[in-house]
Amino acid sequence: MLAAVLFAVPVVLVAGVGLLWWGIHSATAIPDPPDVPGLAKSPETVEARRTATELMDGQVGKLPELLPWAEKLGSSTVDVCQSEHRTNMVALMSPGVWSPAACDRTVNVYLAFDGSDVRARLADLDRYLDAQGWRSADLWKGLVAADQYAHQTSRDASPEEVAQAAARPIAPSVRFNLRAGKAVRTELRVDVGKAPSHYMEPGEDDWYQEHGTRQYRNDDEHRSEYLTWQPVRPNEVMKPAEGRYVVVLGFTTRYAEEKGLDAPR
Repeated sequence: MLAAVLFAVPVVLVAGVGLLWWGIHSATAIPDPPDVPGLAKSPETVEARRTATELMDGQVGKLPELLPWAEKLGSSTVDVCQSEHRTNMVALMSPGVWSPAACDRTVNVYLAFDGSDVRARLADLDRYLDAQGWRSADLWKGLVAADQYAHQTSRDASPEEVAQAAARPIAPSVRFNLRAGKAVRTELRVDVGKAPSHYMEPGEDDWYQEHGTRQYRNDDEHRSEYLTWQPVRPNEVMKPAEGRYVVVLGFTTRYAEEKGLDAPR
């Protein structure tokens, strides 16, 4: 009898440990990722991508006519469908979740211009953006307002503080949305600064410059399907404009996502 009991105790312990391990594994195992290739290749996405491409080409094609004072330095195009696994930093035992699969097309256009009257050019850019239907998504209404905010001082500022504010670089950065929701989301980020020292954030171009690879991978943390990958290294593109001002127009349209598809019209 005693022998049977002694034999049963380890069996119960092993079974308990097994059940505990299975419970932990079930609770923390990364769930299956979304079908990113399936989304990228679906007929609805293919049509939405075609329309998004036409929208982007139309926006970029107008630049030489609407901004004749700006010299084009280069451009990049990245079109990718992707999903990212996100862990729950609060619940350490949580398996995390995959973000909804989505497709974005980004076109970065690098332009250079003479900075002798840079604030007049900021006003020109604001007029161009307004005429094309872009509206600020930030606290300030445009590039001029962002520059004014960066250089403002308090009413009781000392002469030294006023001088310090005036010496700040002219480098506004503003995010815009298209007035009419023509896609799931259509955005534009405008960065202005003096080349090449001013840091800008042109999305995957910045990643490519630092790592020399694609930003989204296919591993435990990412699923991606690249349709177009033509990045540039910003420092190389902006190098010929050293000493001049550079504006980076980063057009991005999210033309498809897992829950519902919509194409720009």
